[in-house]
Amino acid sequence: MRRFLTAVLVAGSLLGASACADDTPSPSASSSSAAAAPAPSGSTAAAAVCAEFDKVFNGKARTDLTTAIGGVLKARAGTDAAKTQAAEIKLREALTALETQITGVGAVAADPAVKAAFDQVAANVRQTGADLAFLDGVTKISELEAKLTPALLSWIMPLARICP
Repeated sequence: MRRFLTAVLVAGSLLGASACADDTPSPSASSSSAAAAPAPSGSTAAAAVCAEFDKVFNGKARTDLTTAIGGVLKARAGTDAAKTQAAEIKLREALTALETQITGVGAVAADPAVKAAFDQVAANVRQTGADLAFLDGVTKISELEAKLTPALLSWIMPLARICP
């Protein structure tokens, strides 16, 4: 959990670089990133499930998420509504892929309380993707941390007692 909280804080700093990134898709980018979710390791212990969650969040999911958030901010800085809408769709896709991966990780948990906590985290991510409210009023990277940190922390709070 500490590694994840550190990742949350680092994610804010990574967004600065991604917001300046070119908005052309990389050759490896695909709209089926949910299919690229890492398979759960097969272990059902809470510690193993939490370790798998760390791998998911600290891997491609975080990179995709930070790139997509940066893309939205860059698009919103312009005047092209179509680019803004496309960037928001990419962000929703990144959040959906993350939700799918979290659901997959939690599905192997033997303990129903652990499984329920992961289901709640996935639901929190889904809600974030539904409304993108965490980006309301954000026009600059410097404003992002104040909005993004509470959103990310709200995602993971169900895991606070499970994943030390």
